[in-house]
Amino acid sequence: MPKLRFARAAEAVAGLDLSDEAKALFAPNAPTSAFLKALIDAELYVDAIRLLGMALPRREAVWWSCLSARGALPPEPAPSDGAALQAAEAWVYRPTEENRRACFAPAEAMNFETACAYAAMAAFWSGGSLAPPDAAVVVPPGDGLTGTAAAAAVLIAAAAVPKEVKARYRASLAQALDIANGGSGKAGT
Repeated sequence: MPKLRFARAAEAVAGLDLSDEAKALFAPNAPTSAFLKALIDAELYVDAIRLLGMALPRREAVWWSCLSARGALPPEPAPSDGAALQAAEAWVYRPTEENRRACFAPAEAMNFETACAYAAMAAFWSGGSLAPPDAAVVVPPGDGLTGTAAAAAVLIAAAAVPKEVKARYRASLAQALDIANGGSGKAGT
């Protein structure tokens, strides 16, 4: 998977709190892709989603979260959810500082609780400073914030239909694997 940020599993899971089952499969020197495959084969989908949130480059992780959030929207979504998703997608298409900053307000309007809000926060936390634009101090986001928010968006989106959650996990993972291999994440949709 050419688009993964980390070659080794130990690098990709730094900062993640894996389940006990995932820890049992973990081999620090294994390639990230091999650990990911082991997680998926063991149906440890939450761990695999969280790993991919961290392992994908930031822009690709945000795109994945946008695809998942969009797939979980009801036919008539709340306007603020639509605004958060549009802001995150705008950043993916054009990752400028202006577009990154524009992601915060719509996520805040959703009380940081929805898949769309987390997609927007994943974009907001992708770089730059977390301080207000006119602040004299620069507050860089932590390296894992984008991946954590992207994975949260995917997990919340999958939980939108509880009786379909496993199928939704698998579909989201297929999207992420397509993205990790250089695709758009839209294959088969």
